[in-house]
Amino acid sequence: MLLSQSSGKRLNLPKAISLYEHAWNAGVSIAAFELGYLYEHGVPGAAADNGDLLAPDIERAWIWYRKGADVGEPSALARFAGREDAAAFGEQNPAKSAAHLLEAFKYYAAASERATIEDWPDEAWRTWRYRRASLARVLASKGTMEEVAASYENVLRESAPTPPTLLQRLTDWL
Repeated sequence: MLLSQSSGKRLNLPKAISLYEHAWNAGVSIAAFELGYLYEHGVPGAAADNGDLLAPDIERAWIWYRKGADVGEPSALARFAGREDAAAFGEQNPAKSAAHLLEAFKYYAAASERATIEDWPDEAWRTWRYRRASLARVLASKGTMEEVAASYENVLRESAPTPPTLLQRLTDWL
């Protein structure tokens, strides 16, 4: 992370990207979110003459956010929730707006559940939990409580940790 900050004295974007990609390939899911964030925002103020400039690349950012969300990385899931949330408020068609809100609810719910499972500190994901509850209330007022409940049940089912195998339990015991 220090290698990707323009305010730091160690700015080295090629190395930062390489390390994030290596971490992702080694199974560190937060690396996908960090790469998505880096590509979404670029590195403002980086020196262009030494190759350290990184202009925003939204397409590449969302590819990395998708990779993170696909493996249940909470921040990536929340990023998708925010995108759906924003799309709902920009939508004139009430049915399409409600569909975006339901998607946002699903993503906020999944992000919150994963953060809980991973034992994140409450303040790190409190906003997602509040937004999930607010969206549930808004959607309920639109008569879609059954869809909200079904979505939440699916999130809980998909987020539930799988029980350890016999081999994993034996390994842990030894």
